[in-house]
Amino acid sequence: MVNVAEEPDGLKRFTADKGSFDVLFEASGNARALVGAFDALRPRGIIVQLGLGGEMTLPINTIVAKEFDLRGAFRFHEEFAIAVELLNKGLVDVKPLISATLSYRDSARAFALAADRSQAMKVILSFD
Repeated sequence: MVNVAEEPDGLKRFTADKGSFDVLFEASGNARALVGAFDALRPRGIIVQLGLGGEMTLPINTIVAKEFDLRGAFRFHEEFAIAVELLNKGLVDVKPLISATLSYRDSARAFALAADRSQAMKVILSFD
């Protein structure tokens, strides 16, 4: 994780050869943080925007030229906490819902599999 507010050049080492990462999770909701990571994201990379910070102006030319896939992910605070509690207590077994677990290194394949509802219901990224 890189906090560009604290470390403005923190992603610079990842920008060589059109980028180093296939997937970007942006959780701050800050447009500068999001756009600042574009150079570190490889062409055809996936952007998952989690953070909410209001309206953003984005460089559409960069998104189109690098063929980024921009996705939003939203969860409500209260429901998330209840779900985590139920899972931690073992009161809900979600194993039957999980179609596959793939390494984060194979995240592009994981997102493609998760997008195909004929093959998968839920796909988990493993960070082991």
